[in-house]
Amino acid sequence: MTLKTLSAFLTLSLLLTACGQPARRSSQCVMALETSAKVSTVNTLSGPVAGYVDDGVFIYKGIPYGQAERFMPPTDPEPWKEVRASRAYGPVSPHGERMGWRDDNQAFAMHWDDGYPGEDCLRVNVWTSAIKADAKMPVMVWLHGGGFSEGSSQEQIGYDGTNLARDHGVVVVSLNHRLNALGFLDLSAYGAKYAFSGNVGMMDIVKALEWVKGNIANFGGDPSNVTIFGQSGGGGKVSTVMAMPSAKGLYHKAIVQSGSITTLMNPKYSRRIGAATVSHLGISPAKIDEMASVPYEKLLAAYRKAVEDVRAEAQQDGALPTNFLDMILFGQLPVADGEVIPFQPATPEALALSKDIPVIIGTVYNEFTPNQEDPIFRPLALQQAADRTAAGCALVYLYRFDWATPVLDGVMGSTHCLEIPFVFDNVLLHRTFTGGADDAVQLGHRMSSAWAAFAKTGTPAAEGLPEWTPYPANMNFNIESTINNIN
Repeated sequence: MTLKTLSAFLTLSLLLTACGQPARRSSQCVMALETSAKVSTVNTLSGPVAGYVDDGVFIYKGIPYGQAERFMPPTDPEPWKEVRASRAYGPVSPHGERMGWRDDNQAFAMHWDDGYPGEDCLRVNVWTSAIKADAKMPVMVWLHGGGFSEGSSQEQIGYDGTNLARDHGVVVVSLNHRLNALGFLDLSAYGAKYAFSGNVGMMDIVKALEWVKGNIANFGGDPSNVTIFGQSGGGGKVSTVMAMPSAKGLYHKAIVQSGSITTLMNPKYSRRIGAATVSHLGISPAKIDEMASVPYEKLLAAYRKAVEDVRAEAQQDGALPTNFLDMILFGQLPVADGEVIPFQPATPEALALSKDIPVIIGTVYNEFTPNQEDPIFRPLALQQAADRTAAGCALVYLYRFDWATPVLDGVMGSTHCLEIPFVFDNVLLHRTFTGGADDAVQLGHRMSSAWAAFAKTGTPAAEGLPEWTPYPANMNFNIESTINNIN
């Protein structure tokens, strides 16, 4: 045991002795905050980082996992020698005004935190209960929502990994990556230099998973037991990662929450969007490298106009996707380019890449339609589950989250994103969204326990839940959760 590890162990032992070690801490029994670099410093392949210890959890924020020039694939970060302070979230990918900023009810419930923008945004955050290389705890890597255009690893308070790490024996990792035009503008028609520009945002995620593989053992994690999970656009990213050969071996289980993406961009139309963006900016093909210095706001405006122009062209061609979700995301998705993403995610070839990956797939009852069962995400989730099962893939566990929030007189129902604070065991922390009543808190304990059990063993199970059997069985999460078979 090193001096640093011994110091950390003694500090936490004293704190635990003073406060006890109940299964669930109350607000009256929170341990002191420890900010000394001597206690929290961990070595990474790029250099040492120092975080802080909060209520028994070592927390690190804003650690660089890569670097990238605009439109170029990511590379490893520049190494450093001195201890790097990593106690605050790093830059988030620039993006436009999000849906809900100007809606008082949604802003209150969601509790947005959009941080500060910067194109140098390739950062990871880590929550862990032990910084010992032999701890070998399962790792859960969270991919944030916001489609492929918005969002960040800190956008919702429910993303905080403290409770998952402390109470469920997992290491939690979240990350920022490039979005919208910065991550998915296809300029491949302009030469080999830009061959992968339409997918660099997904390449960022793979680079982050490479960082996990190379570094997470020093944070107490097991690089051979990594679960990727995400909601909405984050679920779409999980679905896309499973279709990427470069990600194979970097993760071992997957959870798709309201994000079963089945169709990515066709290069024919992604290249048209790239060309239209360049045209709107008044840049000639001979001077394509000027794209790297276009102010972001101007780039985003041109990209958005190009997406609408090409959407209209695709509609005239009869080439818009047939399902509603892929249709509204048209132009804002990664590209099935034949190289980074060789095949569309629902094809047999793509499914073969993730054949050995157990998956949880699910939705919430209402999503964006509070007065009826959701018609947008549910059919895609059922199709993804059916496709994986028919292809002979590893077990699929299907769920629907039916619990409805009482916040704001219950107008939201079981709305999009509502399961997130339950999955992270953050029902109390995000009570502007959940209300924080005791029965909801208990449901959160059960759901987060099931997610953590899946990360540990590949089987989701928790005390207080019925046995969760694989597809076609479906878990309905509510105060009294039930299992039923889908039709």
